[in-house]
Amino acid sequence: MNPAINPDRVVGVIDHHALQSKTIVTDRAICIDIRPWGSMSTIVAHTFMTHGRRPSTSVSGMLLCAILSDTLNLLGPTTTEYDKMMVAVLADLCEVDDIDLLAQQQFKAKSKELAGLSAHGLVNGDQKEFSFNQDGGFTGEVGFAVVETTDDRVIIGRLEELMPEMVACKTEKSLDVLFLAVVNIVTLKGTLLICGQSELSLAKAAWEDGILNDDCTLMDLGSRVSRKKDFIPEITKVIKNGWVKPKESEASEVDLKELGHLEVDPLDPYKRVIRRDSVLQMKDIRKSLLKLIDAAVMFQSNGGQASTMLTPPRTEPYCSWGNVG
Repeated sequence: MNPAINPDRVVGVIDHHALQSKTIVTDRAICIDIRPWGSMSTIVAHTFMTHGRRPSTSVSGMLLCAILSDTLNLLGPTTTEYDKMMVAVLADLCEVDDIDLLAQQQFKAKSKELAGLSAHGLVNGDQKEFSFNQDGGFTGEVGFAVVETTDDRVIIGRLEELMPEMVACKTEKSLDVLFLAVVNIVTLKGTLLICGQSELSLAKAAWEDGILNDDCTLMDLGSRVSRKKDFIPEITKVIKNGWVKPKESEASEVDLKELGHLEVDPLDPYKRVIRRDSVLQMKDIRKSLLKLIDAAVMFQSNGGQASTMLTPPRTEPYCSWGNVG
């Protein structure tokens, strides 16, 4: 739970996600309503109806927009019949005639806002942490961030900014693994950003049919778009089946002092947070990765014998900033 929230003031939880070890701990009993539906707002709307209460026009509109966002206009894999039913009811209550048009306008506005966010904002905005404690296997924290947009090319085009920020975030939060998935909410396609050896190893194990780019920093996940249904369950399955971090990734050459500092952009009217003075650079990795790939090619062309000039390739390529797990 966000440390800014005082647990003593929490009287209940309404959610549509699986319970995690770090979800919430309270000193007294509270009301819990968790259902396997596409949106928390579907649960709230359904509760209004079952209690014979009519939500106001403004509340109906907010619940409607939230359901459309969570379920990707009822096209996402987590969508249920309850979501569809509540959308129909809420649209009638707030007098929305064209639900598809509302969803399109909403997605465009969201994408425009995301395009203006700093790398720090994109990596940390919609990020959740998952704890694992597998006997004889992996024990640690996995962070998973998602960016949903109508134009994934704009976000992926900022790879030079995002990858160093992912490493910085991973180090600052003491995460063992950190992923960022960019989801195109129009074509319903997902792309995974991979910032290190641990991420590459876990991604290859979880999504064997994922297509990697040349430097192993991007993986095409096809139609997988949901953290709740497509991403975390597969990661959890692989970890429970015995996945462990590569030994080469246990050490980190990135010092906290090298990550620079966060500050509010004085030129931004929205006061977005940016990172200053970080030594992490995307170009530094590409050089090391290209050398590694060249070494692998040389190694294979020599019939599996190491060249006198090059060492044999590792089982996993280096990440962009050296030995960052």
